[in-house]
Amino acid sequence: MLKALRSFAKTLPLLITAIILAIAVWVMAVTSSDPSVERVYPTAVPVEIVGQRSDLVITSEVPENISLILRAPTSIWTSLTSQKVLVRAIMDLSGLGEGEHTVPVQIQIGIRPVEIRSYAPRSASVQLQTLETRTFDIRVINQGSVAVGFQSNPVEMSETSVLVSGAKSFVGMVSEVRAVVKLTDAKTDINQTITLQAVDANGSVVKDVSLSPDKITITQKVVERGGYRNVVVKVVTNGQPAPGFRLSSIPVYPPTVTVFSSDPALIDALPGFIETNPIDLSKKTDSFEEEIGLNLPDGIQVIDDPSVLVRVEITPIISSLSIADVLVEASGLITSLEAIILPDKVDIIVSGPLNILETLDVTTLRVLLDLSEYEAGTYTLEPDYSLNIPDVKIESISPTTFKVTIN
Repeated sequence: MLKALRSFAKTLPLLITAIILAIAVWVMAVTSSDPSVERVYPTAVPVEIVGQRSDLVITSEVPENISLILRAPTSIWTSLTSQKVLVRAIMDLSGLGEGEHTVPVQIQIGIRPVEIRSYAPRSASVQLQTLETRTFDIRVINQGSVAVGFQSNPVEMSETSVLVSGAKSFVGMVSEVRAVVKLTDAKTDINQTITLQAVDANGSVVKDVSLSPDKITITQKVVERGGYRNVVVKVVTNGQPAPGFRLSSIPVYPPTVTVFSSDPALIDALPGFIETNPIDLSKKTDSFEEEIGLNLPDGIQVIDDPSVLVRVEITPIISSLSIADVLVEASGLITSLEAIILPDKVDIIVSGPLNILETLDVTTLRVLLDLSEYEAGTYTLEPDYSLNIPDVKIESISPTTFKVTIN
């Protein structure tokens, strides 16, 4: 037995050396097939806050994410970059009360082997304050005023009070909660969804507080005052445009005006519109603008400008005309060549302004075939065709195929 032990003791160093060499060979084999690489983690890791007491809020800036450098085998890097949840950055606020604290950023990696070489920031200063909630009545602030001749009735709100929550110091800055309603030149009932504003004693908005609800609906009736009325402007015209032309539209600006009378009965007697002084359209062929006064009944006056701008749109009357035996001619042919076109006459229907069609000398009409790209030969063509008369176009032509012989 003793002899066996002595023999084993003699071989033990050799055995240990063999094991070490085997491990070294295995490590070298693994490393050569899957080498470790040090890299910057390709995406910023968001910082998670855990353990925060429900009655405390953070009032200081905390890092949103961190950057880090890792060392890991190539195969591990593949998993790290494809599964973002494997790397987490955590700031644990468990057990921390009100006040300022320096909290370390803890890195958790859900796969091994990975070595964390460096990361930043490693810690952050966290200010905790007591959460406070107070109830405020909502104050309506009217911005601007309704149009002249109108008045607004008392406002109606979907909610009359609001809960303001946040750090005690911020909530303490809130003087009131406002709902700002835009009334500028309103002539119809107001229905607006208003975002509420928490403001301090100077009227500045207090940030870092939350409001519940943060929006309310405001409704407010807008009605005409006695002696005032909003009426439509009706354009009056005299005469007719020149033959072949028509009045296509006649917009007016402003389309409505507010009128006033010290005798409300005169206002109530209006038909709902006020006429302009007449605009002369006689023999007009072009569009034009004209500033024209209003034809106001006695005892009634217009608030603001007593005239309106009228845009008179005059356009040609478009018609069509059927013409038989119109001559077909070649266009663009090489000078040394000549063309025989069969048939040499066609029937066409043209369209254009009526005044042009009525004075059209059909004996001068020609349909032109563009032969600029053709050489000697015989062709059956379905070419594009044109009419050498401005503003007049061919709607149809018969026949549409021509036999063209070029010599």
